[in-house]
Amino acid sequence: MFNGTAGSMYEEIEEARRIKLRKRKIMRKRITAIVILLIIVSYLLLLLNDIRRYFNGEHPLITISYSSKDYDDGKVETYYSIGWLFRYYTRETINDTEIKPFWSPIRFDSTLNRFASDPNLPEIDENYVVPDNISKQSKVNGVLFFYDKDENLLGTYKCLLSENDCEIALSSKEDDDKQNRPSNIQMSIIENRYVFVADYKSKNTQAEEKHIYLYDIVAKHIIAQYQDVRYTVLERDEDNKMFGTIDSSKYIVKKNDRWGIDEVIKGKVANFEDYKYKYINYDEENKLYIFKDETNQWIVMNANTRAYSSPITETIDSLYYKNDKIYIIAYVKNENTLRKTYYLYNQDAVNVLSKDDIDDLKAYDKFLAYTKDDYLYIIDYDGKEVISKIKLEFTISYTNIKPYTIKLMGNTLIISTPKEQSATHLTTEYYYNMEDWTLIRTRDNVKETT
Repeated sequence: MFNGTAGSMYEEIEEARRIKLRKRKIMRKRITAIVILLIIVSYLLLLLNDIRRYFNGEHPLITISYSSKDYDDGKVETYYSIGWLFRYYTRETINDTEIKPFWSPIRFDSTLNRFASDPNLPEIDENYVVPDNISKQSKVNGVLFFYDKDENLLGTYKCLLSENDCEIALSSKEDDDKQNRPSNIQMSIIENRYVFVADYKSKNTQAEEKHIYLYDIVAKHIIAQYQDVRYTVLERDEDNKMFGTIDSSKYIVKKNDRWGIDEVIKGKVANFEDYKYKYINYDEENKLYIFKDETNQWIVMNANTRAYSSPITETIDSLYYKNDKIYIIAYVKNENTLRKTYYLYNQDAVNVLSKDDIDDLKAYDKFLAYTKDDYLYIIDYDGKEVISKIKLEFTISYTNIKPYTIKLMGNTLIISTPKEQSATHLTTEYYYNMEDWTLIRTRDNVKETT
């Protein structure tokens, strides 16, 4: 009895001890589960709070570490939190923000191809000393200063090939340019970012070298180099000084003694039209490019549609749109008489009109105008005179007084013929109805006010 009773008590004690251990294990598991749950809930709450902060433009509540990586087109900043990161891309390659797991790599990390198109571009020494320039001169001690229209400093450039022989480039003047095309025109600063710099080695010697660099003021890099550059659009500043600028992102440049068209977008340069032309010009009014190729044939290009006209052999004088079709006015000049034979072509290079030994030819929607032997002629597109020829006081002006002016007011054509080449402002005016080309009235000795 005693032994049995003692054994039973022992078993009861052991059972109680096991029950107690089980309860402790269950309690520990419950506590562990609660702790884990609290950690998960806290983590999720912190994540949700950081997501809210992210969308509010704030940084993580807990930032463990921070890093910033610089690129040639900007930088990427990363804020590391507990298991995730906030990343801010302020690059031209990518401008974005993101919240990602902490192991996520930087997007476009290897996209550094801005200068890959020309590995021979010179590097800018960014450690040059920028001299004081209180008076805001364009160049001081071989350093160019670039300003916006409000005279805020955009950046500087140190002459690379010599101590002092660099400048903002001038637009090239070509033999095929019209006489009235302005020369010695300085290229403007484009988008407060790009500028064409002419940098010289051994200037004013037989060994002179001129390099035209397209300089990115923001990135502080040379992004292209050329032999020469031409403006496409002429603009004036508040002081009426003329500057040459480009057609949107496109610009006319020379390489290997031939002209082509490049374009620059977000610091990257790409070729738009091959360097294969002897001459390129831009018709600002019609937004068309004029080319002269290796065989001396002339071509017109619409850069928006990449449509080309058929080539013609005569020199292109001007262009005109009529009923959404391009008409090309071209000429052949007689070097003895200095008179020209003008041709009117459509974009398929079909000659629809020609006039011999005249001074000029201009196109309008309903008529063409030309001068010859001190007379102004108005003809239709079939070459028929629609009004009687008008006597001019002169056909060649040695001043800024034009031999005649044409104004269109609805269906009324107004022709004004100044009395003299000097600024007397006296003119004769002719009014025509363009519906039937009848003369409405004539006014003599009209005093011009403009």
